[in-house]
Amino acid sequence: MKIMATGLSSRFTDLGRVGHKHKGFTQSGALDTNSHMLANAIMQVSITNPTIEVLLGGFEAVATQDTEIAVTGAQASVLIDDVRQPLNRKIVWKKDGTLRIIEPALGARNYIACNKRFKTRLFLDSCCAVTREKTGGMNFDGKGFQVADVLEYETGIHSAVSTNASINVRLSPIAPDSKGIAHKTLTTMAVPATTLAKVYVVRIVLGYQQALFEHKMKARFFNQRFTVSNEASNMGIRLSGGSIGEIAVKLYSEGIANGAIQITPDGLPIIMLAERQTIGGYPKIGSIITIDLPKLGQCRPGSIIQFEECDVLTARQEWLLGQIRMNNFAQNQLSRND
Repeated sequence: MKIMATGLSSRFTDLGRVGHKHKGFTQSGALDTNSHMLANAIMQVSITNPTIEVLLGGFEAVATQDTEIAVTGAQASVLIDDVRQPLNRKIVWKKDGTLRIIEPALGARNYIACNKRFKTRLFLDSCCAVTREKTGGMNFDGKGFQVADVLEYETGIHSAVSTNASINVRLSPIAPDSKGIAHKTLTTMAVPATTLAKVYVVRIVLGYQQALFEHKMKARFFNQRFTVSNEASNMGIRLSGGSIGEIAVKLYSEGIANGAIQITPDGLPIIMLAERQTIGGYPKIGSIITIDLPKLGQCRPGSIIQFEECDVLTARQEWLLGQIRMNNFAQNQLSRND
């Protein structure tokens, strides 16, 4: 495909650089990992395949060959030659056809997956471009797509990865036909899409530094709604709202988890995301649970965030259930072609 317009930002993404933070490199990767995986699952390819992450629409490209794609994520209008296409479904994109993604009415990021694997250059096992580090990207300069860039595809067949989920659990018996033969039919499955909303309720597990926060500070934190400020990026989201209070203790810098919530000296939260720095010294009240992180990838300036406390066991259970739902959906897509 040939890029005709990039919007605010469009670039290759995947699940990030895992296992390299000790070298000083950020994790990076798709902010809405759920939509990234869903797009690949719809196309019946590996969830590790690169997708294109488009921020707030404005993306336009022309197909250089016949292909099939899926667009997931934000509630945006997807057009091919000015004909509206469905989200979360496989789309046929003919050669010379023009794909456009309009600014979404809800959410922030869309993900485009293809039935062919995009040809990418890897840096530390990931294709992600990180502007701050000037790493990754098509030219290893940390930049996203530029107008007139041509994206190519790998040759060969790229089938979906196997999972432990059994296809048989989605086959249900029906009444025998006229010859007495009992057939099985596929059960319709809900698409495990990321929740889109104007108000996002995100759950957090309190960390070991919670002891630094007085009870009244925690009460202010959990009993108000914060607004996503204009300082929101793949690195993190600075929130505006009422101050929860100041912590005077000075801390040594330490590693920062994806979704960690730092409290700045003015008493307001910053949520650290995929392209966060590897260490930081602000006190951390806790971390967003993994299953809720994709919601933050769909936040945009003006979005409302309400925090809710969660325990570690529930966080683990919710993550496992999310994995099962995605695996089952991926296997169901495969079995439709059997």
